[in-house]
Amino acid sequence: MRTTRIHPRYILLTAAVILFSCSNRSSADRETVKFNPGHYVAVGPNFELSEIKYLDDPAVRGVNKRYFWRTLEPEEGEYDFSSIEDDLNYLAAHQKQLIVFLCDRTFWIKGAMPDYLSEYEVEADGGFNPVRWEPVVIERMVALGKALGEKFDSHPNFEGVALQESALDLPKEDFERFDYSQDKYRDALITIISGIQQQLPHSHLFWYQNFMNGDDGHRLRQIADAMKGSGAIMGGPDVLPYNQSYHRVSYPLYEDYKESIILFCSAQDDSYRHDKNDIRVSVKEPVHPDGYLTMEDIFLFARDSLHVSYMFWNYYYDGIEEGERSYDDAIEVIRKYPTFNQSPGSPGNSSHPE
Repeated sequence: MRTTRIHPRYILLTAAVILFSCSNRSSADRETVKFNPGHYVAVGPNFELSEIKYLDDPAVRGVNKRYFWRTLEPEEGEYDFSSIEDDLNYLAAHQKQLIVFLCDRTFWIKGAMPDYLSEYEVEADGGFNPVRWEPVVIERMVALGKALGEKFDSHPNFEGVALQESALDLPKEDFERFDYSQDKYRDALITIISGIQQQLPHSHLFWYQNFMNGDDGHRLRQIADAMKGSGAIMGGPDVLPYNQSYHRVSYPLYEDYKESIILFCSAQDDSYRHDKNDIRVSVKEPVHPDGYLTMEDIFLFARDSLHVSYMFWNYYYDGIEEGERSYDDAIEVIRKYPTFNQSPGSPGNSSHPE
């Protein structure tokens, strides 16, 4: 196992340090920052990149691949990046980019956190959630980002690091047990985002935002404000045009920050089975008579209403028998619209050269 040793460091969490750490990149820095917007195929941990159909299609810019934190840091301060190295070498040979999606949360029977942080990982609703606002979790996440930056930031095919969605599903008693507050979680996310982005002077931190427990979106905006000019890119986990919750909390941020932050979004599994009745209220409605939205509908909403420069498509084939869309449908859209919202100087640019 190839390992790198980094000694633990503790970070003082003060508002002044948090806001200062998101200082703007200089003009010279911006000239050397990688910017490869477009369509990326998203795959899960341990997925063999050689199995991805259409990877060599010119319209596919790269891969957004998930990696469990516990596999990248099996022991405190000891890192095993061999899986990333192998994937990066493979994609470089195919002239594609890699986004390393760090998973600290899972939706199945095993957690994502290293064993030494297991006391800050809570099992609930068929998955495991991290206590992200705990100082030791913040410190270790930033240390992981530092190690990744030192190893890969200069690699031309390394596009950056992605963080998992802001929403958490801890039981109420666990929020109370770990002394949760919206302000504390906001400050933790700003520290993690800015701390990792500082370690990526030539690459990007991709922040997935959707919801924060007990918050109406106000603190999400404070995080976005702190991100301006830092090089970090903002987006979310789902393109669901009829979802009322997203329109209420998350989607307005895309419109309001389209001129100041580069944006992304992702068509995850739910996007392949989204219909006009899929508004996500207390009772799930039957599929609308019109059926599921096409993947072109999904993309055009992301391009024109969410103003994205990066679009991530889950490599999805699970629901074909039930009439759901699949990545085969997505690739046709990717080929039809190979470029969109490409200007890094104006991340909300809505011109469509295609």
